[in-house]
Amino acid sequence: MWCAFDSEREFLLYATLAQAYDTIETTSGTLDKIQLFSELLEKVDPSEIERIISLTMGKLHPDWKSQPEIGIAEKMAVQVVASAASVSESDVQKTLQKAGDIGSAGEQLLQESAQATLFAEDLTVFTVYETLNQTSKVSGPGSNKIKVSRLVGLLTDAEPVEARYILRTVTGSLRLGFGNMGIIDALSTAFTGNRDARSEIENAFNVCSDLSHVASVLANQGIDSVRSIKTEVGIPIRMMAAKKLSSASEIIEKTGGKALVENKYDGERIQVHKNGDEVVLYSRRQEVITSQYPDVVDLVLEHVKADTCVMECECVAIDPATGKMRPFQELMRRRRKTDIEATRKEVPVAIYFFDILFLNGEDVTSHPMLKRRALIEKTIQVTKYVHLTVAELTEDPEQLQEIFEEAISTGHEGVIAKSVHKESTYQAGSRSWLWIKLKASYTEGFADSMDLVLVGAIHGRGKRTGLYGAFLASVYDHNDDTFPTVCKIGTGFTDDILVEFKERLDHHKIDSKHAKVISDIKADVWFEPIEVIEVLGDEITESPTHPAGKQYLKDKGLAIRFPRFTGRWRDDKNPTQATSVDELIEAFEHQRGNNQ
Repeated sequence: MWCAFDSEREFLLYATLAQAYDTIETTSGTLDKIQLFSELLEKVDPSEIERIISLTMGKLHPDWKSQPEIGIAEKMAVQVVASAASVSESDVQKTLQKAGDIGSAGEQLLQESAQATLFAEDLTVFTVYETLNQTSKVSGPGSNKIKVSRLVGLLTDAEPVEARYILRTVTGSLRLGFGNMGIIDALSTAFTGNRDARSEIENAFNVCSDLSHVASVLANQGIDSVRSIKTEVGIPIRMMAAKKLSSASEIIEKTGGKALVENKYDGERIQVHKNGDEVVLYSRRQEVITSQYPDVVDLVLEHVKADTCVMECECVAIDPATGKMRPFQELMRRRRKTDIEATRKEVPVAIYFFDILFLNGEDVTSHPMLKRRALIEKTIQVTKYVHLTVAELTEDPEQLQEIFEEAISTGHEGVIAKSVHKESTYQAGSRSWLWIKLKASYTEGFADSMDLVLVGAIHGRGKRTGLYGAFLASVYDHNDDTFPTVCKIGTGFTDDILVEFKERLDHHKIDSKHAKVISDIKADVWFEPIEVIEVLGDEITESPTHPAGKQYLKDKGLAIRFPRFTGRWRDDKNPTQATSVDELIEAFEHQRGNNQ
């Protein structure tokens, strides 16, 4: 693989990156793809690394920076291709149907176009990145027209293969066949000689939530500087997650014989950053949600006794008349309303702190669980609306079951059992056996509930005419950044729910199957993989129809049998935080073990 630079400014030509993408895309095998990408990274100037990683991730900026993204709908991309190739939008649509994605369609049409390119300039990575960045910031009346014009300008200067990847980048589907972990492996290989440093690079990413920044530090300063990336107030840490089990005895065994068992609240998880009089709140998706919860900001300023800290809490809706907790969906009303002052009165909240990651200048994530909990007790002032999670230490599975049943009877989702041994650290960005969920749904016929991404729908018939009658749902595959289907949900919907599904999903409707969606079922309507819902089912079975897990199980995939919507939209999760293929396989193996 060779690298070409603009001789005047010494910027990497975008054609080099596009050709590397093309080689990676047509190469089978994740390890081979990673090797090819690492070879490119080795040869480019370190000053280019941050932009290359951002473009490859399809994110100009991490979510927490609250910067606008370039992401455009397929409809606008069709307009861009039509203008750049001097063809009609209907011609683009026809080509799109055959090609399968807007990038390939644009490449084909620009290849066929007779449009003169006498004044075309060679594109550089710098030019592409900065053009997309500036275009993303255009807003107000006429902004769409300006965006289309700027993107047409890029495509006019682009070679067909460059156009393919520019279009895929702006529509959020590069289709290279590897995700963030593949990028991390490539970075480790390129700048340390092998994949052994992947955990250190991943740790830095988990702490600073900006992989392009970590990549830049690695390329310019080396792995020692990457190791020095530490927790900072104002930069969200990727949240630690829990595994799931349905047996109290298994949970005690997995946690090392003793666990701190906390109530699982039906609310939104929030990471609180306090620096003097400034408070910033981050969601599980790492979005800044401070403006949605001004009352939480007030509670933190008044009742968190620390100069600087990073803490995590569950924010729950409270019934102002009874003081009892209200369901998660009630809380989500606040996220969808613009009149915050009115909704904070209609849906007041309480916060339940359960972890602390940073306190008065010290990173405390390496402290064991009970030491961190003791720090929370010293840091917060408990009031009517500020609490420490209700928790109890136990070594007895029967007692854990009793705690669980008491939590359910008092309206909670269940419990989370947390290890308390000396290695019970806060592991940013990981999902491990240090934390284990036991929820009501896990004790029923289905071993687990799943957070699934809606990717397609089947038109309703009879009384459902005009609505959708069934929905295709996917899990997320971290290995190749795709959404393979795992079930078709067609029962358990009320008319009101079906109306809500149509209203929500029509905002994400696209003309053909999204490039990241893998499905052997043909839907009547396809959606961008954005909306996440919680689903229950009777069991996980091997399936010839659904491809989730197929590359691991060889001949068949996995499917959820008799899936049903719980009524819970996971507005707090982005699609890559949905249930993963690995989790699906793990749940299937656990279920199979219990049945033997």
